[in-house]
Amino acid sequence: MRYGATLLSAMALLAANQVIGAAIEAPYTVDAVQIATSPFYACNCPNNCKHKQGTNCKYYGGPSDVSQVISGTCVQQGSQLICVAK
Repeated sequence: MRYGATLLSAMALLAANQVIGAAIEAPYTVDAVQIATSPFYACNCPNNCKHKQGTNCKYYGGPSDVSQVISGTCVQQGSQLICVAK
């Protein structure tokens, strides 16, 4: 009898886990908006590896994510891309 109750409890927990997991899964069509922390990272990896000269870019103008967002364009400076404010 104990084994039957244990098995039933395990199956109930597994079913509940799958129901809860399905309820909180985010849809694949939702994209997060990511703003870079510096002019360099606004045009370079890890999040903006596909940027090239002339691509629009954004970065925070201060030390935190509550700082002003600066929009610009990626410009080649030396051997690297930098986001230059418009």
